[in-house]
Amino acid sequence: MGTDYQLHRTSVDVAKGYQQIQKASNAFYKDKVDSGVNHLNKALNDFGTAMDHFTKAEDDAYNKAGDEISKGNSELQKSVEEYGNGNNDRAQSHFDSAVEYYDKALDLIG
Repeated sequence: MGTDYQLHRTSVDVAKGYQQIQKASNAFYKDKVDSGVNHLNKALNDFGTAMDHFTKAEDDAYNKAGDEISKGNSELQKSVEEYGNGNNDRAQSHFDSAVEYYDKALDLIG
């Protein structure tokens, strides 16, 4: 799935976890210990799910970064070939494209 979706799900699950902590606090205040513990367990589950989504978002970002690096490598290879053929303007264009792809990759993992 997409990085944006995974990050959205992360924030939703963190919010759900905080709601459970608030419910637990209220339950403990009313001396409803079993209910409070139940809400804390739910909070732990929500935070665990949030971490799963965050890990997936990170994986998606690294996969996208890998794609950008691959595109950059392809453009860099074209640049080398064009320089070898004496086509300096075309070589420079491919080189500039390669640098843009590498920058995108760095943005994704930075």
